[in-house]
Amino acid sequence: MFSYIQEFFRDPKGMLIFFLLAFPGRILALSLHEFGHAWVAHRCGDDTAKMMGRMTVNPLKHLDPLGTVLMLVVGFGWAKPVPVNPRNYRNYRKDDLKVSVAGVSMNLIMFCLGNLLMLAFLALAIARSKDDMTASYLPLLFQRYDYFNVAIYQVEQTFGEIAGYLFQMLYYFTVTNLVLCVFNLLPIPPLDGYHVLNDLVLRRRQLFANPQVARYASTALFVLVLTGVVGRVLGWVDGKILSAAGSLAISALRAMGLIA
Repeated sequence: MFSYIQEFFRDPKGMLIFFLLAFPGRILALSLHEFGHAWVAHRCGDDTAKMMGRMTVNPLKHLDPLGTVLMLVVGFGWAKPVPVNPRNYRNYRKDDLKVSVAGVSMNLIMFCLGNLLMLAFLALAIARSKDDMTASYLPLLFQRYDYFNVAIYQVEQTFGEIAGYLFQMLYYFTVTNLVLCVFNLLPIPPLDGYHVLNDLVLRRRQLFANPQVARYASTALFVLVLTGVVGRVLGWVDGKILSAAGSLAISALRAMGLIA
């Protein structure tokens, strides 16, 4: 978690560029997550978030000051949870499940769309490349390097440095959505995964965890994040998913006849 600070002192210019490219996508992904909760709650009969101006993708309505600062300093942050009143739901438990999965569903959709957009940009870059050897050397690069790093390189080579930066911003937005989706599915209060576990398995009458239990769970979760345990778990899961997404993209490029 504190590797961000160490890396900043080692390469301040590189980290500043990274923050400028990654931060917009991160706050947008967080805002879309909260908007998903608010919109589905509205559809289920609860207008609490809408009346408080939270049914929007405007980051200023969702960002938490401390969570935003920590996101900049250590790479981990959060947004203000969308307020809901389950008493307004038309179906108490079923609607709670819908609202709970709305945020991660929004992030999953954005992750898939982000991958499709990156594939489209890469395909266009390969098609317009002036290097006749592109179709031959790219498969070799894909074998040796990460698919997304190769994609960034190819877009930059074809369209220039600015396009490479824009592609990186899209990449960071896509990865952030994946991280938010997986992280929020952890079955720990106050994360969405706890509500999913409660609604499908535990089926306790109370939709929200006991305040004392929630406080202890939140503290334990924060400690796990600080010690890097959560980061290692998420890194392994996200790495597997990104690897699979890269393999699918390479197969698609071959099917389009753009690479050998």
